[in-house]
Amino acid sequence: MKEALRNFWSSDADSYNKAIKSTLHSVNLKKSWQEIFTEVLGDNKLKILDVGTGPGIVALMLAELGHDVTGVDLSEDMLKNALKNRDALSISVDFRKGDAEHLPFNDESFDAVVNRYVLWTVPDPKTAISEWKRVLKPGGKIVIIDGNWYANENSIKRKLWHVFSLVLVILTERKNPLTSNLDPKLKNKLWSIKASRPDADRRFLEQRGFKDIYVMDKINRRTKNLIEHLKYGYQGDTFLITATKA
Repeated sequence: MKEALRNFWSSDADSYNKAIKSTLHSVNLKKSWQEIFTEVLGDNKLKILDVGTGPGIVALMLAELGHDVTGVDLSEDMLKNALKNRDALSISVDFRKGDAEHLPFNDESFDAVVNRYVLWTVPDPKTAISEWKRVLKPGGKIVIIDGNWYANENSIKRKLWHVFSLVLVILTERKNPLTSNLDPKLKNKLWSIKASRPDADRRFLEQRGFKDIYVMDKINRRTKNLIEHLKYGYQGDTFLITATKA
């Protein structure tokens, strides 16, 4: 399953990069994300690990705030785009290959572990969170940003909105949006498809001894402009969870 997921992300790496790196070039979008990260992580400069960094968007935004950032991803194709984005912006970030469930770092190496739109495809979320806790220093923070991407997928409203969004993606991004569709058999194996989130995420964190768990709902309303909302809003609201290692 992990190999299938790696192949999925690798096959769509260039299209995904093209779609998502607009965040780096939009002053308002980038500012909104950076304000959220400052709210949950504070103003002090931290050593941060971005798990499932993809094309490096979150890692680069955090580094621009002055943090010492390392980004890991299982897909080499995603990492190639991350390196291109880093070089284009001349921002210092250490990108390397790494598995979210088996990180190539020593215990207590980071002040914070962040991930955006990652945990939903991790085969074993409990193992992943335990691993993220392992590399966190005591008092360090974990930040999970994700969504219920397939909730209400059979509703008429969502289906009609999705059709409309496909046209917008074709017109604004010049790509075939159907290439980013997850294989139905693989999708149905994901833990997140039937989970009630973010309640499930909170339980995972509690079970692994995290404290001060805080949930921020509907953050997409702060981080998407009108065009982004029209293209991807059919997927529903996104959430953010922070928790502290005791």
